[in-house]
Amino acid sequence: MRPVKILLVAGEASGDKHAARLIQALRELVPQVDLYGIGGAALAAQGMRLACRAEDLAVIGLTEVIHKIPVLWRALRRLWQYLQTERPDLVILVDFPDFNFLVMRLAHRCRVPVMYYISPQVWAWRRGRVKTIARLVDRMVVIFPFEEEFYRRHGVCVTYVGHPLLETLPALPPRPELRASFGLQDRDLAIALLPGSRTGEIRQLLPVMLASAGQLQELLPRCRFLLPLAPTVAPEFVTPFLAPSPAPVSLVQHQTYEVLAAADLALVASGTATLETALMGTPMVILYRLSPLTYHVGRLLIRVPHIGMANLLAEAALFPELIQDEATPARLTAAVLDLITDTDHLARIQAGLKRIRQRLGGPGASNRAAAVAREVLDQKR
Repeated sequence: MRPVKILLVAGEASGDKHAARLIQALRELVPQVDLYGIGGAALAAQGMRLACRAEDLAVIGLTEVIHKIPVLWRALRRLWQYLQTERPDLVILVDFPDFNFLVMRLAHRCRVPVMYYISPQVWAWRRGRVKTIARLVDRMVVIFPFEEEFYRRHGVCVTYVGHPLLETLPALPPRPELRASFGLQDRDLAIALLPGSRTGEIRQLLPVMLASAGQLQELLPRCRFLLPLAPTVAPEFVTPFLAPSPAPVSLVQHQTYEVLAAADLALVASGTATLETALMGTPMVILYRLSPLTYHVGRLLIRVPHIGMANLLAEAALFPELIQDEATPARLTAAVLDLITDTDHLARIQAGLKRIRQRLGGPGASNRAAAVAREVLDQKR
């Protein structure tokens, strides 16, 4: 039998990892898979032929998109050429909605079935896009339980598989051993800094975190700061930010979970990292900043009470959120001080963290998603 041809687009670091596990699981069901598309190191390790690297496309707002248009257009043209010449058996799209909505249209024109894994957050903002999904997507595969009911209500063929993050949690050494490995003493207040996985996020958020770290260091000399790098971020990009920092920051590579498990508190960019932090049981302050234009447009369209996914799953404002103009060093410092001194709030956080984990389902999301992909392939035949 000829290999099954799959075009896959995962435009961000977290999507790259989740998609790679999906493909690994799919190969257990469909041994010969010819994979082409957009991804990062994890998908490349699964044998994907890259039309473009995910990190070259990562953007966080309207103004950044303008500068990225030539790169985005070249990538889209390569995918269109592949759709026309290779006629893949299936298109798998992973999050990354604005670009992937263009890809799904191209796939529909070529009559190639589309499976969307990890839903764009149309339930949170720009809900009108669900009509496009209902028309162009053959199967939506979602990772949060509330998404399934939302899509069914709008006539989308949908399957809930649970969250793939639960498959990535490593077995870690005891916390005292982890803290010792980072040079932390028992009395140290360890604070993790997670400014995001995209360069635009880091430019917006890391200076705020570092300025707050300086303030906290003056107020609490026992503070220690750890900055775990996302796989898509080169150390040489981050080090210029650290040079003028008033507080010493330890740069850590490939150990995000270890840092979170060792930390007493984390400062986290809104996104997947808030769930990772919650799963490690670490209290956090969530923050985010965008260009003024992107923020004001987005504010008109958002339909949810919280921006942090951890707060949405907890159905409560468990973790402070500092968005846009509120994301200042002074406010961040005040939020940290409030958290570490409010024992009642910390108790509510611990109860909420258990609730979040329960709502993410059990392990096995990648296997369940692979089974859906196989089902879509079988229907095509």
